[in-house]
Amino acid sequence: MRYNKRLKFITQDSQTGEYAYHDTVYPVNVTSMGIKSQTAVFGSVKQGRVSVRFQNKISQRKDYFVIDGQNYQIEQNSTTDRGTTIYGVEYHGRL
Repeated sequence: MRYNKRLKFITQDSQTGEYAYHDTVYPVNVTSMGIKSQTAVFGSVKQGRVSVRFQNKISQRKDYFVIDGQNYQIEQNSTTDRGTTIYGVEYHGRL
């Protein structure tokens, strides 16, 4: 598996509502989700849903991330003994 994309997390401050980009850049593997896999994991289908695999465990469970200039909102997080997978959907709002 190739970890050829780069990801940065974006979090929202709960008090001020301001968004902040994290400095850490993670190498990730990004896969677009098809209809069958979306239905199996979520029970519904949305356009622009992706699964993002990390080499190591990551503890981010909410907020947003950016890959290649495209913003995504985190929908679900799955962690195993080997790594983490985050499921996200395209986000077109302002960050």
